[in-house]
Amino acid sequence: MANVLVTRSRNADIATSYLAAYAAQLVDKAIQMGHTVTDLYGSEVTLENFEAEIEAHNIFLGYGHGSKSIFLGSKINEHSEVLLKAGVNSNLLSGKKVNLTSCLTGITLGPKMVEETALEFYGYVGDWVFVYHPEYYPDRVLEDPYAQAFFDTALTTGCAVLSGKSPLEVFSETVARYEYWWNYWIRQEDVMADDILTWLNWDRKNFIAITPDGLYAPTVKAKAGNLLYLALPLSAALGFLIISDRMEK
Repeated sequence: MANVLVTRSRNADIATSYLAAYAAQLVDKAIQMGHTVTDLYGSEVTLENFEAEIEAHNIFLGYGHGSKSIFLGSKINEHSEVLLKAGVNSNLLSGKKVNLTSCLTGITLGPKMVEETALEFYGYVGDWVFVYHPEYYPDRVLEDPYAQAFFDTALTTGCAVLSGKSPLEVFSETVARYEYWWNYWIRQEDVMADDILTWLNWDRKNFIAITPDGLYAPTVKAKAGNLLYLALPLSAALGFLIISDRMEK
């Protein structure tokens, strides 16, 4: 069993409210699996607490805002705590498995971690986007039928890491879950179905797994017997019910 550190940033915004609520389910799952879990939530998600805890853990699951080179904690005194910055303290993840559900961290931060001998990194090279129903925010986010597909898939990645799956298996199970939800929503007649399909495909297209031996990433060309899959057409239209976890400028 592993020592698992989870950070669940919680600010006064929709994205972190949903992320924190859903990630709590993964905390419970990790405990049920027999792992030792440290769960930093809300105001606990500070640089000081993160750096005090990370050395004793071999799996890090982070849920919050991000950019190409930065992963953020919670807002403290109106300023977001920078938990990780590529080339500054990214070496703290040496020897660890990392999954960040956030925007863009797969571009610079994730590769830098692996360069500095992190064992595995799972994240996104684009904005991580989800669709939500405003009637369920803020008190019933776990009941939101629009958001479920996005967060269920994000938790699939974390659960596969906790289960000790190989990078190929983690990647494949995540992509398969995106495909499951695609197949579900393509049959629905809901007014938001097209938007949900668009952004499920967007997130799937931007999911990446990085290891010292190379990376697993989607492509627009499908081949039998490997990790490549067909990227479906997507629209760039952005509706008012669609939220990205991109960090505020």
